[in-house]
Amino acid sequence: QRVLAQEDERRRAEESGLLDRYIRLIVNRIEQNWIRPASAQPGLECEVRVTQIPSGDIVDVQVGRCNGDAAVIRSIEAAVLNSSPLPRPPVDALFERSLNVVFTPEV
Repeated sequence: QRVLAQEDERRRAEESGLLDRYIRLIVNRIEQNWIRPASAQPGLECEVRVTQIPSGDIVDVQVGRCNGDAAVIRSIEAAVLNSSPLPRPPVDALFERSLNVVFTPEV
C-alpha cells in the first residue's frame, strides 16, 4: 500500500505541473553554472543524463546526443557537476536517481 500511495502522490504531482517545474529548476541551475565556450553556436541542444543521490549530490553526468563540439560537451559536464547539490524536489515522490534533461541554453 505504501508503494501505491507513493505512486499516486507522484502521479498527482506530475499532473499538477510540479515535475515540470522541478526539472526547470534543475536546468536553470545548470545554465547558471555554464561557462559558454567560444565554439558554442546558436541552436545548441544536448541531452544530459544526471545521476544523483537523495541529497541532490551529483554522482555522474553523461552527455548523449549533442550538436556541440568536444569543448561544449566538457563545459556542460562541468556545469552539471558544479550544480551539485541539485535542488530538492517539491514532493519527495518526484525524486529520480537518474534524470534526463535537455540542455538548450541561449547562445
